[in-house]
Amino acid sequence: MNQHDAQTSLDDIHRLQDRTREQIVRQSFALPRVVISALGLFIAFAAIDLPRPWGFVVPALGMALYAGVGIVYEHRASVRWKATRQEALFHGGLLACIMAAFIIGRTAAFALFDLPPQGLLSQAAAGAIVAAVAYVAATPVNRFIMKSIVQQGGGAA
Repeated sequence: MNQHDAQTSLDDIHRLQDRTREQIVRQSFALPRVVISALGLFIAFAAIDLPRPWGFVVPALGMALYAGVGIVYEHRASVRWKATRQEALFHGGLLACIMAAFIIGRTAAFALFDLPPQGLLSQAAAGAIVAAVAYVAATPVNRFIMKSIVQQGGGAA
């Protein structure tokens, strides 16, 4: 093997690594995954104020949908990625931001629109709408952050 062949092989490896990293980012926040996850978040948050036992069952189903979408998409992924501490912190921060959007939406629904605390169009439903829309709207930012995490190359692809 001469120097030119070695350099060509290294260039191919770097090109394939870049393609793999792009695929990881693409599959992490694919639009169908984001929309179904947002639906799960909406169901979970909107049903918080339901009477017993629905006040526990329906939010649990919504969170199961949110988590299940992630599990199914990762299981079917064409590229495997070992999660890093930075990625775990990112997803934890993302959930904290979603909760903050829900609390802000719920508080605004009470303060601005005087929505009732229970019922179909309640404070929780308004907060759930805000949280779900914020999650979908933040997708480009989430992709950018995920891309920077993947570009650091901490996890083995």
